[in-house]
Amino acid sequence: MRDPAVPKPTVLFLCPDNSLLSPMAEAYLNVRGHGLIRAFSAGIDPAAGLNRHVKRLLSAVGISAQGLSPKPVDIFLMPHAEVPDRVIYLSDQTQLAYPAHWKATTSSHWWGVAGKPPFPQSFSACSSYFDRIAAAVDELISPPIPVATPAA
Repeated sequence: MRDPAVPKPTVLFLCPDNSLLSPMAEAYLNVRGHGLIRAFSAGIDPAAGLNRHVKRLLSAVGISAQGLSPKPVDIFLMPHAEVPDRVIYLSDQTQLAYPAHWKATTSSHWWGVAGKPPFPQSFSACSSYFDRIAAAVDELISPPIPVATPAA
């Protein structure tokens, strides 16, 4: 059981418009993390709404899209906002200039789920993005254990 006095590690997923990649990553990690980790998502230039395939892709694995909506990254850069432990970029994009009040330990990671926008919008392409996100989150939660090779 988690000690409530110890803060949950936080992850901020970023993508260009926060309509497809980062909302799926946020929802998936929040479910897979079983309350031990907290995920958020944002976009550099947020779309007006979620990609039309997000709800279908998440519901196929039993995850609700309720509460997900595109948000600007600016809300996470404000002094009163939660400071993430890790920022994960889901597409080819330039690293943000992090504010001075962020922790020196906030780390940046690029998962390369998608290249540069515009992204293909077919259900098949979006499903492939979700599969890559799920695999990366699963590895983050339960990294593979190296197998020792017997000495010769």
